[in-house]
Amino acid sequence: AGEYRLLAWRAGELQLAFYAAPRLPLLDHELIAAAFRAPPADAAGRFALLAGRAAQGNSAGRIICSCFGVGETAIRQAVAQGCDSPAALGAALKCGTNCGSCLPELKLLLSTPATA
Repeated sequence: AGEYRLLAWRAGELQLAFYAAPRLPLLDHELIAAAFRAPPADAAGRFALLAGRAAQGNSAGRIICSCFGVGETAIRQAVAQGCDSPAALGAALKCGTNCGSCLPELKLLLSTPATA
């Protein structure tokens, strides 16, 4: 899809945040700037930063695919509707079809039932 996202860390501090796409990506500039002052403390915060959008209060749930902004909620719904492999999720939601860094998380979601 031609979208690229990169975070560079050194000694636990964010040194670089790079976002490129054929069209101007929708980014939360305040979130990104704040991460240079105080890096995210957990994986969900780092995923949100890679996506360029805040995760809290998001009905999409935790962002799993940063390239396409696909959240856990949409992935769980697709699994419930019959998607049974990363390829099927990619066909339905595009997740896992660009950089591939979310494929391990997609496989984990496919192998674990949703918790209420």
